[in-house]
Amino acid sequence: MANEAEYDGIVVGAGPAGASAAYWLGETGARVLLLEKESLPRYKPCGGAVPRPVFSRFPFDFSPVIEREITRARLRFRDGREVAMDLPGAPVAMVMRGRFDHHIAQHARAELKEGCQVVDISQNSECVEVATSAGESFRGRYLIAADGANSRVARLVGLRRHKYVGASITVEVPASAAQMEPYAKTALFLFGEPPLGYQWVFPKATHLSVGIGAFASSGASVREILQRDMAALGIRIDGAQLHGHPLPVYLEHEQLHSGRVVLAGDAAGLVDPFLGEGIRHAVDSGRLAAEAALADDLPSYTERVHREIGDDLLWGLRWARLTHSVPKLGFDFGARNPLVIEDLLRLFAGETTYRRMAAHAIPYALRGIGRRLPVEVTV
Repeated sequence: MANEAEYDGIVVGAGPAGASAAYWLGETGARVLLLEKESLPRYKPCGGAVPRPVFSRFPFDFSPVIEREITRARLRFRDGREVAMDLPGAPVAMVMRGRFDHHIAQHARAELKEGCQVVDISQNSECVEVATSAGESFRGRYLIAADGANSRVARLVGLRRHKYVGASITVEVPASAAQMEPYAKTALFLFGEPPLGYQWVFPKATHLSVGIGAFASSGASVREILQRDMAALGIRIDGAQLHGHPLPVYLEHEQLHSGRVVLAGDAAGLVDPFLGEGIRHAVDSGRLAAEAALADDLPSYTERVHREIGDDLLWGLRWARLTHSVPKLGFDFGARNPLVIEDLLRLFAGETTYRRMAAHAIPYALRGIGRRLPVEVTV
């Protein structure tokens, strides 16, 4: 393999992590190659709920890809009890992931090659060389792998050998104006089934995105649960295309670099084990990966991901084990507790952490008993 690098950085995968890494590398004047196996914009199964602070990570406008702003949330338990709350400041916006990812990639000062899948990697002390399905090869000083939960790059370089993934199904459901009206600026979450996960109904510009996420195996058929519970809401998904995808839930600190290669986003397993949300951490890991490459210090990337993202996700795992394992307790003392909900909103805004929330848990539980949000029985 030749030693001379054609690029300062090669990024594999144009999702939130890869597009973000390419953007931040390119802003420094680095020579960047962004490889994407699909043609952009491509459909990506995802609920598409983006915490508003994610948009402020970048100096450009995201309004062209925001489909809905969410100002209200409904939290429904499996026994039909439901609470609702206003969300001041619209802290969450809905996007279609294909357009969102493409929007970031379009702002990156990078050479983009679409329909280009990496099939092999070799590296030495000076550069990385990738071979693609098109028979081409490219050399770069560093490679940032953001090629998803089933990362081929991770397998090729021997990282994340014992990864764990949950499962999710997303369906895009056409909806009439009358069907859209109850969800216009409202996100609905359904808890209790599957036992270790939840379901959702999110409004997009002209349709509803519905889905189910199971963060651990429960023995139940998530497809059957989703069909049954959506039908109970008057949302028919029979005959609709169901998109399954893995959820690489963060369960432990792992090494995320090997030689001149680092993993970011879903490839690094950075999905929140409590909320199932991964876009925020994908974007942040893309930036961290770019900074490590620019500093010629990849070991610092693994350390920073553990410190700035992973440590708190492990606290989120503790929350998940408590609330998802005992969902009724989670609903009564979590979803109905305005103090807990306010903390979750601050978490989304990057103003608190799971660890700080854990420190508040007992006082919030005691103070929240007399302040619990009223329930409406909907069945």
